[in-house]
Amino acid sequence: ESRNLFCCLYRSWCHNPVTTVSLCFLTQNYRHAYDLIQKFGDLEVTVDFLTEVDKLVQLIECPIFTYLRLQLLDVKSHPYLIKALYGLLMLLPQSSAFQLLSHRLQCVPNPELLQTEDGVKAAPRSQKADSPGIDYAELLQHFERVQKQHLDVRHQRSGRGDHPDRRALL
Repeated sequence: ESRNLFCCLYRSWCHNPVTTVSLCFLTQNYRHAYDLIQKFGDLEVTVDFLTEVDKLVQLIECPIFTYLRLQLLDVKSHPYLIKALYGLLMLLPQSSAFQLLSHRLQCVPNPELLQTEDGVKAAPRSQKADSPGIDYAELLQHFERVQKQHLDVRHQRSGRGDHPDRRALL
């Protein structure tokens, strides 16, 4: 039931990239949150988008995310949580939210332990081992499709019907 609820919420929440990441934080799907944040480089970064990231950083400091902040103490078990938060930090301009998150990440015990182990070892607890029924690759593709549709609509509304694919420029 939990997996189905997550997938259902994900599909409806992915119209907004920042709320999708917050859903992943709420459900402790940190590796997927990190994967999503990596996709933010392909999105159109607007003032509204940065404002939402700012609000997410403020939300992380609220009581609802106490468990998340405490999980920062266990660097080895939650490397993707820390990487996701650093990803958010890199998106933010130098602002009060940047300072707040930067200060929070300075409290992480030992940043050198952020190395993730690639291999056939057990999945970190941050990517729930009991969620084999969730196809994260398919969800990520769905997220990309929805975001591309939103970008196309924004460009059509602004009169820039054909826009170059950002990946083609790289």
